[in-house]
Amino acid sequence: DDGESQSGFHKMWTLLLVLLISLALLYVLWGGIRDGTSSRRDAEILQEFRARMKKLKNTYQSQDPNLWRRAHASLEKRLNSSHVHLEPAILLLTAGQEAEKALRCLSNEIAQAFASSQNATAISINGVDKAVLDSDAVKLEVDTELS
Repeated sequence: DDGESQSGFHKMWTLLLVLLISLALLYVLWGGIRDGTSSRRDAEILQEFRARMKKLKNTYQSQDPNLWRRAHASLEKRLNSSHVHLEPAILLLTAGQEAEKALRCLSNEIAQAFASSQNATAISINGVDKAVLDSDAVKLEVDTELS
């Protein structure tokens, strides 16, 4: 009788071991499938971003090629990063007063191109409007907007 209970005990442990190994393999395989899907999605995001930036470059042909190279490099690096960023992506663009309206349009469109590829929202902060306000109040307002 003792031999039968020991045999049953071994069968139970063998079955449990096979089950654990099967679950571990399933987990590894599922992760590989998910990673493949994730990398395919990342490639689609990058392709969509590049297409939108190319369209913007064609729309704003008078812009310095360095603008496009730097914006592309900075934002693509962010898109290619393997970890999630909790902080905002920031590009600081400047222009003379005569080009303020064009810069505002261009910067909004670059922000939208990047944000849409991340299913995120772009915000625009106009420093001119905030120049006359108390600096502590402006900092709090900007922090709130970024959050």
